[in-house]
Amino acid sequence: MNSLERSLAVIEGHIPDRVPVCLLSFPNTARHAGYSIGEFCLSGEKMAAAHLGYWEEFRHDMIQLENGIAALAEAAGCAVEYADDEPPWVTRPAIRSLDEVERLREIDLQSPAVAALLQATALLAGKIGDSVCIRGDSDQGPFSLASQILGHEAFFFALMDPEQHARIHRLLEYSTEQVKRLARALSAAGSHFTVIGDSIAGPNVCSPGIYRQFAAPYERRAVESLRAEGIEMGTHICGNATSIIRDMLSTGARCFELDYQIDRLAVREATRGRATLIGTLDPSNLVPRGTPDEVAVKAREDIRILAPGGRFILGAGCTIPRETPAANVRALVRAAAECGIYRPDGTLAAEDRPTVKDFSGGKSYDWASRS
Repeated sequence: MNSLERSLAVIEGHIPDRVPVCLLSFPNTARHAGYSIGEFCLSGEKMAAAHLGYWEEFRHDMIQLENGIAALAEAAGCAVEYADDEPPWVTRPAIRSLDEVERLREIDLQSPAVAALLQATALLAGKIGDSVCIRGDSDQGPFSLASQILGHEAFFFALMDPEQHARIHRLLEYSTEQVKRLARALSAAGSHFTVIGDSIAGPNVCSPGIYRQFAAPYERRAVESLRAEGIEMGTHICGNATSIIRDMLSTGARCFELDYQIDRLAVREATRGRATLIGTLDPSNLVPRGTPDEVAVKAREDIRILAPGGRFILGAGCTIPRETPAANVRALVRAAAECGIYRPDGTLAAEDRPTVKDFSGGKSYDWASRS
């Protein structure tokens, strides 16, 4: 199998030849190419060139395209600031109150970050899209986008006021349509599938009840609508999503990108045969600050727990930092090649025999003394 065939087989629930690798790496990709994050995020040509060089160096199976978590918000009217060494962020919401929801217009696909993302997707798809899986991400999910459009403080106060729920739902309907609009544009540009990030709706921020009432129904609308058009959409949620995994399954998404904090056994049992998992290495401590051996051991552990039966793509649970050493990225990719080979029945051909101390999921590590 080539990387495209391998990745799509896993997403569709088939057994590939080995575990694929997806790298959430745009800050590290920019650094690898010698670009600041700001110039990377706003230039489709630089974004595509950087990802091509990164792929040529590490040969991962899935190229994940994003330029931060503010592209959709900017296209919807939010003010966004770009910096050289950190991802862009929203500096001013698009509306000041829920009374202004009806004033919102559909996103501008020619806004700077969205236009760059679409251009990069098209350039990479044209260059290597017949052999590598191009994953153009549709930025934020409906719940997260709505919170940016209104502003996080006003949005969460409104969630606590039942009298404002009808208007919250109207804003969520609007944001759902914008997510779908970007997903369609990415698919037309050559993306093989897409993922939305709805981490602010996850248990590290909101209660499972909030996710169930205000996030999952709109994720489901997007997933079902896009699938009817031949577009697959997955969901990314940072933090410990174990308590909402069955609610995530109710959205109908076939792919969940999850963080290192999850209970791997519980999540695997809940999703077995129903959804593909992407992740689940610690992106903020282990991958950038551990040694290559430590990264390899944890990657092998996740393969051993999550890969049998297929439906697992190895990677970090979220974006790996700009300063992540190349040796650690290589260790991650190599673990899949060495320990992720499948037999036809979905069992792993190589038994994992770690030589470095294993780490249990969900722990925090003290890497302060390491550079």
